[in-house]
Order: sequence, then C-alpha cells, then structure tokens
Amino acid sequence: MIKKVLTGPEFKRAFLDLEEIFREENGKYGHALFSIDHQSVIDNFAHTNVLNNLFHCWVNWEDGKADGIIIFSDIHQPFLNQRMWYEQFWVSKNPKKSFALYREAVKFAKKRDIPYIVMNCVENYPTSPKLKKIYEKLGFKKDSESYIKKL
Repeated sequence: MIKKVLTGPEFKRAFLDLEEIFREENGKYGHALFSIDHQSVIDNFAHTNVLNNLFHCWVNWEDGKADGIIIFSDIHQPFLNQRMWYEQFWVSKNPKKSFALYREAVKFAKKRDIPYIVMNCVENYPTSPKLKKIYEKLGFKKDSESYIKKL
C-alpha cells in the first residue's frame, strides 16, 4: 500500500526499514565519492513540518514494512526562474511498486500546478542505462551532468 508520509516517526521507521536494502548497494553502486548517510537523512527529513512543507515522501508498505520510498522537493530554481518538482531520493525492492510511487508523486505535483519535474540517476548503478532510457521514453530531456572530486 502506497501512503504519503506526513510524520517524522513514520519517515524514520520507513527509512530504517529501507536502510538494509541500500546499505550494500550504496557501497557498491552509490555516488562517486560518498555513501548515503542514513542517520543524516533521518535527522534532516524526519520532522512533520519538513514532510508537509519542504519535502514530500511516499512509501510503499508491504506486510508492515517499507519496501520502497520516493522523496521530492517543491523548489523555485532562481537561475531559471522556474518552479520544479525535484527528486531527492528513490529506492525500491519492487520495480512495479517503484513506478507506482513515482506516479503518486507526479499526481501530487500536478495538483499543486508544478510545471516541471527533475529526475536524477546515479551513474554507477547497474540499472542506470535502463533508467535513462525509461526517462527518455517518459519525455525527459537530459539537461546536465555533474562531476565531483575531493579537494
């Protein structure tokens, strides 16, 4: 069952359930120089005010445990002077439920009259080439690439 997360304790519970999914993947396929710090995510997102105003999160619950999550923020991009629905995080055990999470988030953004959506793709992940093709089929255009190094 997909549900919008509205409280800090519910977010924390979901993220801790999912931490075991991405712990191994995070080390193998995560961002180029960093691993996701689950405690930092909990500390920054698990607040009712944040989840109702700044960041929006949907979780798929199966048998009382989270098995997928998607998080977006509603931002105003000042350089482009555009309002955007910006994906922050997306992980799921089940590809069918994964895209159901995406559809719920998009439906929410449309109701709020957000005109643009920005999706991300971690370069090292094994399914990234497939995901990029899916984004293109959904009408997304590649906008930029990021490069990072330690100073």
